[in-house]
Amino acid sequence: MKTFASMDHQSMTTTAVATTATTPDPLEHARARRARLVDRIASADLDGVLLTDPCEITYFSAAQPGTPKHIPACLLIRRSGESDLVCGNSSTQHHVDGTLTYRWHDGGTIPTELMPRLIEHAVPRFRLSGARIGVQYDSIAAQFLKSFDLRATVPIDRLVHDLERSKDSLDVFHIRRAIRANLAAFASARTAIVPGATELEVFAASSRAAMLTAGAKVVHDGDYQSASPGGPPRSRRLLNGEIYTIDAWTQVDGYWSDLARAFPVGTPTESQTQIVQHVRSVHAQIRPLLRPGISGHDLWTAINAALRAHPSVPGLVHHGGHGVGLRLHEAPDINPSIIDTLRPGDVICIEPGAYLANANVRIEETYLITADGAECLSDGTTE
Repeated sequence: MKTFASMDHQSMTTTAVATTATTPDPLEHARARRARLVDRIASADLDGVLLTDPCEITYFSAAQPGTPKHIPACLLIRRSGESDLVCGNSSTQHHVDGTLTYRWHDGGTIPTELMPRLIEHAVPRFRLSGARIGVQYDSIAAQFLKSFDLRATVPIDRLVHDLERSKDSLDVFHIRRAIRANLAAFASARTAIVPGATELEVFAASSRAAMLTAGAKVVHDGDYQSASPGGPPRSRRLLNGEIYTIDAWTQVDGYWSDLARAFPVGTPTESQTQIVQHVRSVHAQIRPLLRPGISGHDLWTAINAALRAHPSVPGLVHHGGHGVGLRLHEAPDINPSIIDTLRPGDVICIEPGAYLANANVRIEETYLITADGAECLSDGTTE
């Protein structure tokens, strides 16, 4: 008879080796994304926008991360639609109209202050004196902003994040890649989880599997503490009879996956199996509700009610999920205070959890909101 862990292992392995779809055309998507932004620029009566966050530079130029993300760069998109990038990376293809690179290291040494070098190249290149420009207040440096002698600056953080929220086929392609790497990490964790193994050993095995599956350098992290609601991995050894819940985050090509699975250490008790099955069953109850128009408040309320149907589960003690994409947490948020509603193109994680003395369980899946429902992008792992 299969335990809930062996079923997860089998289905995760199948998903992890699924055939990779053909990559959508990055140039086509970069142009379409900038066109949508230009429409917003005109509506806001701006001369252009200056993007300085690596996430947005990736999104609007379709460039893959190359040089370290802390190397400053800026992307100017003018009201005319013309795009110009100043960055420290000359080895990556940028799908913009113009690119100027500057020297970001001296013989391999990265200087402590690179902003003056970016300013030195960007100010004469962009020629923005007297312009009304939209800027990312969350990421732009005051030193950089003052160098342009602008007529006015307007915050555009919410505008940009709103555009990114509706995922296109290139977004979904990269998110699927991150999900496959994350599922491979879980499959490897299942093999590594035995009484006496340390949390660090499980984390190391998971990280290796995520990277080998992606075929590229990835960022892998998450909640890897056993018998705990969460936290980073420790040298602590796993004890027979525990439930080991892993909430893993994997970033591939700049896009994130966020999933959670529960594994038994040894043979689970009947009550532990029932709790895991109950938390898993919440997804089957919530999935029909995932459609455009439902609010984060109503989703959280439904998840909470589904969890409370088990007499031992007090309800949902944290958010019910969140958007995911270029950032690990994006809009929409699934919280009782959120009235924002789901839209077609949202990619969201739903994460019901139950935290009891003998079982800390969280099972998280990722869904793409369609015009009339939802597709589970991490499908095949919740049966």
